[in-house]
Amino acid sequence: MLTPTTRIQQLQIESGRRILVTSDIHGYLSYLQGVLEKANFSEKDILIIVGDMLEKGPDSLGTLRYVMELCKKGNVVPLLGNVDAYRLQVIDELNEENALGFYDYLVALREWCGSSFYDELAAECGYTIASPADLLSTKPDVLAHFAPEFDFLLSLPTIVETQNYVFVHGGLREKRVEDNRNRPFYDLTKYDAFMTNTPHRFDKYVVVGHWPVPLYDDKKEQLNPVMNREKRIISIDGGCGVKDERQLNLLILPDINCDVEDITHLYYEDFPTIRALEDQAASEDSVYVSWMTREIRLLERGEEWSEIQHIASGKKLRVPNAYIRRDNECRDYTDYVLPVKAGDMLSVFFKTETGCIAKKDGVVGWYYGPYEDVK
Repeated sequence: MLTPTTRIQQLQIESGRRILVTSDIHGYLSYLQGVLEKANFSEKDILIIVGDMLEKGPDSLGTLRYVMELCKKGNVVPLLGNVDAYRLQVIDELNEENALGFYDYLVALREWCGSSFYDELAAECGYTIASPADLLSTKPDVLAHFAPEFDFLLSLPTIVETQNYVFVHGGLREKRVEDNRNRPFYDLTKYDAFMTNTPHRFDKYVVVGHWPVPLYDDKKEQLNPVMNREKRIISIDGGCGVKDERQLNLLILPDINCDVEDITHLYYEDFPTIRALEDQAASEDSVYVSWMTREIRLLERGEEWSEIQHIASGKKLRVPNAYIRRDNECRDYTDYVLPVKAGDMLSVFFKTETGCIAKKDGVVGWYYGPYEDVK
């Protein structure tokens, strides 16, 4: 049975080692490799991966095997995330009644990111999944061939508690770590908006993924780790697999006994880069349209731009048509204007004749000045 259960692991980390923490890789192997290289990761460090290594990205199987290989050196501690566990469970429970639903999900994933975890598994076994019947016929071989990978995932903890920090994919339901032991696995790995919804102030800082950090802000789209000092929570999911402007965050604790103010981070992405040629002041008022607040009212459609009203904020916006879906929804979008100095390097996602949507230091917004392409 590939059914996840709640597991708590106690981990003592000696002073003198960096602790690097990432989460929600979602099949972006190149991002994981890139961020570790950027941090000069070595065997002297401890790497903690706070779940969701699989699905929604281009190379789930490669990511899983890379993590398994890293674990052989004894300084890497992965946790099981809700998506990791749910994928195992769906494969295990695959039958004639649910094969069509799972197949439709695979088709949607192919359209989203080009493939799916199960497609990768089947391909290594020499199969192509072209129908629900293919899922059923390939299941026995997939289960047998990937038994080591599935066993590895099922062996992973749900919560890792160290002397000063706690790591869990979604969040803790109970204030004391031990009191979460009897909680169902998905209670702890699929805890949406944990930082907002938990009533607790924890004794140790709790580091989580799962909930993309931009969803904690309705004014601008920023993807860097977010810290709540009152509740003692650090949320680090940078949106790999779910955000067009994704980045893979890496939290850096210089020592297990460090003050929380000494924690830093870096991130990896692979978008085209431009160099700004003019200064630009930040806007004083802005709105961030997220998938949580995507409903809009279309006021006037133009050839390239349209006027909309964002239902959640009531604000009227001028939005590129490429961001509008079915006349009543908007993709993740912000009208925030970035603070920019001439010479700043910006990652760019969308270009128009008047400006471009870009990212600077993990924050997404508009840059309207001249620029030159760098890569």
